[in-house]
Amino acid sequence: MKQITLALRDFALPSPPRGSIEAYSGSGRAAAQGREIHARVQKRRKSDPSYQAEVSVNCLLEREGYGFRIDGRMDGIFRTDPPLIEEIKSSFNIRELSRRLVDNPLEHPYSLQLFSYGYFHWREQGAIPRLRLLLVSTRGRESRELELDLDIPRFEQWLESRLKELVSEARLAEKRAARRRKESASFPFPFATPRSGQVDLMRTIQEGMGEGRAMLLQAATGLGKTVGVLFPVLKEAFSRGQRVVYVTPKNSQHAVAEDAVDRFQQAGSKIRSLTITAKGKICFKDEPLCDPGYCEYARDYYEKLHENDILAILARKRRLKSRTFRQLGEQYQVCPFELQLDASREADLVICDYNYVFAPRSALGRMTDMSIDQEGKPSLVIDEAHNLPGRAMEYYSPVLSSQHLEMLRHAMGDIHPPFNKEAQQLLDDCLATLTSCGGAGGSRPLRITPPLEPFLEQDERLRALLNRYLDSGAEMGRQDPILGLCFSWSEFTRLLEYAADPERQEFFTTWHPHGSGGAVKITCCDASEMLKECYADYGQVVAFSATLKPFDYYARLSGLDPESVRTAEFPSPFPPELRKLLLIPQVSTRYSRREANYGKIADAVRRIAGGRRGNYLVFLPSFPFLERVLELFRPPEGFVVLRQERDMKARQVEEVLERLRAGNSPTILFAVQGGSFSEGVDYAGEMVIGAFVVGPPLPNYDFQREQMREYYQKRYGAGFPYAYTIPAMARAVQAAGRVIRSETDRGLIVLMDDRFMDPEYSSAMPADWFESDVRELVSGSILKDVEEFWAGTESRRRHQEVTGEAG
Repeated sequence: MKQITLALRDFALPSPPRGSIEAYSGSGRAAAQGREIHARVQKRRKSDPSYQAEVSVNCLLEREGYGFRIDGRMDGIFRTDPPLIEEIKSSFNIRELSRRLVDNPLEHPYSLQLFSYGYFHWREQGAIPRLRLLLVSTRGRESRELELDLDIPRFEQWLESRLKELVSEARLAEKRAARRRKESASFPFPFATPRSGQVDLMRTIQEGMGEGRAMLLQAATGLGKTVGVLFPVLKEAFSRGQRVVYVTPKNSQHAVAEDAVDRFQQAGSKIRSLTITAKGKICFKDEPLCDPGYCEYARDYYEKLHENDILAILARKRRLKSRTFRQLGEQYQVCPFELQLDASREADLVICDYNYVFAPRSALGRMTDMSIDQEGKPSLVIDEAHNLPGRAMEYYSPVLSSQHLEMLRHAMGDIHPPFNKEAQQLLDDCLATLTSCGGAGGSRPLRITPPLEPFLEQDERLRALLNRYLDSGAEMGRQDPILGLCFSWSEFTRLLEYAADPERQEFFTTWHPHGSGGAVKITCCDASEMLKECYADYGQVVAFSATLKPFDYYARLSGLDPESVRTAEFPSPFPPELRKLLLIPQVSTRYSRREANYGKIADAVRRIAGGRRGNYLVFLPSFPFLERVLELFRPPEGFVVLRQERDMKARQVEEVLERLRAGNSPTILFAVQGGSFSEGVDYAGEMVIGAFVVGPPLPNYDFQREQMREYYQKRYGAGFPYAYTIPAMARAVQAAGRVIRSETDRGLIVLMDDRFMDPEYSSAMPADWFESDVRELVSGSILKDVEEFWAGTESRRRHQEVTGEAG
């Protein structure tokens, strides 16, 4: 008999599946709330000597050759005669939750969990216990006790139906694991010959997985990193019957992993992949609000999913992307976003954005697979991993401003009359709560103690308004002001609870005055502790990028142990003569010297680019810097000048890239480091032949950044490098990496700034940029060296044409 362990929360579900996607269903992926409420209630209960908290419970249920071991933990039991089992559930609206539980106790997960505890106790002790749900408000002191009676025959009817479902799920899980193991045995490498360096990369990953160590791998552009990482990780995960989750910092970067999947499939693999599209992009409604009163696609979602066997339809497809989910969503009136998450169980490779794994209340992290014929946990691959520390900090660093709230006021005049006056009054009260954080005033930012209680009080009032607003059936359009106010306030308040915890030194809160109001900003300097919790869901962790030095910095701020993580650097696989690296230390981008250097930069770009017609990128530290250089720039004859605009849409970025691909005329594109054109974009072949990286783009020297520097100095003894130098060099190296993307590319990289000579900066450069000293990149005759480089590449190209040699 095969034994399968299930958490009680995954066992005690309605059978057949029922319910909508909403806050009170007890189903879906709502975040676990109220741990502090549980602890407070349990502490109060312990004054009763008959009370025992957190009691482990398990029961083995056998069906059709499977043994389902159900593990749970009762919140509390009173050892009386008869005993009383109590479960604590928290919710904002406990009256509504209570009604749901009383109306259909065998159709709600919360009551089913309590019934299961009672049933297991009856099987073991032979006596039926009393059962009680204690419902506690998450935003007030209100509570409600709900007594439930365990009807054994009725419960066993549900149990029989539920076990049949579990048997079917187990058989599917067995087939899934067997298919993956079979795939591992013949998983094809998609190229006839690995690129130079790919073999070492794959060997390093295999060794790291054998040691069970997380990995941080810096691999140069053009190495074939994605395939080189995915091949050994997928093969190893499949051998355990497991899947792989591949995360990127942006949705736009999913294409790299999807291309790798194409190559694996073309080589004969039957790998199944699923790409998760952001909720806001795939939702059918004007507002991505999961409420059955507002959204017909959330209403009765679980019944529709079951009755139409939609997951079976999806399981037959080898490539799942947004179009499929939208088509099925429209056909069966189900939420396409939620459908992605439910379908991810069957996928061998899930491709998604960072936030599905690392953000607070991450959706994918709460998905559970039935573990049968599997070993360990899924594997996690983190692409462009140099972005992870900063991105994770952003998740926990919201800002709430009076300007944002005031923008909602005008739209509230169009709200249905029963709500517009109340909404206006609540908006006024929220603004008063926000501006009170400024204290006596002043024109400078200041660090404040988070005023948690006033924010919680307003949050409670806003939630009450939102519940009534949704229940009213009022028509809601895009950017509904009540939804905007309630959601922005609630999200900020939730994270303010982190910042208000005195033990969390990595958070600080600041007040920023402006005009007639101001903004409260929560800053997370270090999200490593939260990231560590996310890794618990995964067995193997492989993080890679072209920019991960110094390794200690990225390991610490990514939540990995610098002492145990395996690190390695893999240089460019291409001959060094294909790339010319130059450093011009006569230029300075230091703030005090910028005015004298704008013209020098413009002139150097003009003269160097004029040596060979083609497309060039000029990466500047910021938009104001870009604008000053561009004012003084005079392009070489025949060159077209383009520039990156602030807040460019994806369509506008693609239009610029298409002009570079077309190559109709030599072009110089001015852009910013860390922007849309400097990371995650492949400029293949003649699309770009040179890049100018002007200065390390140090973050703004301001009050907030200085607070971060103090934290890093106190915690890690490296204040300035962690707050300024290392983040800047990551952007600079990424920008430089846009040039050489394949074995046939030739390109020029020019670094401009005397600070690149400083060991604090040069230590973050790839090892293959120079042999022993960064001064090797300084030329005594720049234009002559550039001319000779281009002449040499042209001679090499002609030689290859004659001899038939590859790149």
